[in-house]
Amino acid sequence: MDIQIDQTLMNSYEKMREYKQANTYPYFPTIDKYHNQNAILNNGSEYLMFGTCDYLGFNNNQLIKNSSMEAIKNFGTNTYGAQISCGYTKYHNQLETKLANLLNKESAILFPSGMSANMALLSTFFSKEDLIINDQFNHASSFLGSKLSFAKVEAFPHGSLNKLEDILKANQNARNKAIVVDGLFSADGDFSDLTSISDLARRYNALFIVDEAHSFGACGPNGCGASEMYGVLKDVDIITGTMSKAIGSVGGYLAGDSRIIEILRHNSSLYTGSRGSPPAVVAASLKGLELLSLDAGIEARRKLWDNVNFLTNLLRVEEIADSNSYIIPVMIGDDEIALRMSNWLHRRGVLVPAMIYPLVPKNRALIRLGVTAWHTKDECVKLASLLCEAKKLFKF
Repeated sequence: MDIQIDQTLMNSYEKMREYKQANTYPYFPTIDKYHNQNAILNNGSEYLMFGTCDYLGFNNNQLIKNSSMEAIKNFGTNTYGAQISCGYTKYHNQLETKLANLLNKESAILFPSGMSANMALLSTFFSKEDLIINDQFNHASSFLGSKLSFAKVEAFPHGSLNKLEDILKANQNARNKAIVVDGLFSADGDFSDLTSISDLARRYNALFIVDEAHSFGACGPNGCGASEMYGVLKDVDIITGTMSKAIGSVGGYLAGDSRIIEILRHNSSLYTGSRGSPPAVVAASLKGLELLSLDAGIEARRKLWDNVNFLTNLLRVEEIADSNSYIIPVMIGDDEIALRMSNWLHRRGVLVPAMIYPLVPKNRALIRLGVTAWHTKDECVKLASLLCEAKKLFKF
C-alpha cells in the first residue's frame, strides 16, 4: 500500500532531489578517516573541518580512546538490556555520580541522547494543567517533548524577555510552569540571558530548565556550561545536556532533584524502553569529564576561546560574521545561496554545513562555523580568506 505523504514533506523531498541532480547537495559527506580537524572523504580528498561540534578536540584524545577500549574488554560492545533490568554497569553509575557532583545537583540520569533526555523530562512531568514556555529557537527536542506532554505550550520570540514575562503573567494559574531554554543556541551561536531568565523564573514560581548541549564542557570556569558561566548554576532546577559535543563521546543526561530523577527511572518510557549507552561510550564520557578539570581540559578551553577570539576578529573586520561563542553563523538568508556557498567552500577543501529551512526558520539560511581547540591560526586565516572571497561572489 502506498503511503500518503504530507505535501510539505513531499516538497522537501523534491527539493533535495533537485539539489542532488544539480550536484549542489551538501549533506552526508562520507568520511573515510577523521583526525583532529581534517577529514578524508571517500573520494580520497582531504578537507579542513569547520562544521564540527568537537569543540575541545576530545574526539581523538588517546586517554579517552584507551578508556573506551578497556570497557569493551570488560563488558563487550553492548549492554545486556535496558538499564532498568540488566544494562546498568559500574560505568553508568560512576558517570551519573560524577555528573551530579560536577553540576552541584542531587542526582543525575543517563539517556541514549540529549534529545531523548529533553523529551523524557517534558513528556513525563507535564500534562494539560501545566504550561511549558520555550524560546522560539530552542532545540527541536524541547518542542517535541512539549508536544508529547499535552501541556499548554507557548514560545516567545528568540531572546525576548518582555514577551516571556507577558506569557508568565497571563498564565499564573497554571498548575506547573516551566521555562525551557538552550544555554547556547546551536545555529545562531548566542547565549540565553540566563541571569534575567532565572530572575523571572523565581518571581513567577516557574521551573527553570536549561539545555546545556552545546555549552557543557566548553563554557564556565569548570566546563559546567552556560549556567556556570552566568553564575546561576545553583538556580537552575534541571539541567539537560549531552556528551556528544565537547566531551568526545555520545549520550544524554539530566541532572536535578533526586525525586525527579527517580520518577524518570521508573516512569519514563524513553528511559525504561531504551537500551542504555554501551559501556565503551560511558567510559569515554567518564574520562572526558575527568579531563575537564585537569590540565588537558583547562588548556583545551583556553585554546578554544583563543581561536574564537582570533577568528571572530578576522570576520568582524570584514563584516562577514560575529559571535561571542565557538558557533559562528554566517547569515545568508536565501537557501539556494547558502547551499551554493557551502558547495563552493567544499570544492576549496573546507567542510562547513549550510543550515536551511526547516533546520532554521525560513529566510534565515546560514553557514554554521564550528571552531575548536584543535584549529590552528593558519587554518582560521585560510577560512577567513575564503569567506572574504565568497562574500564578493555570493553577495551576502
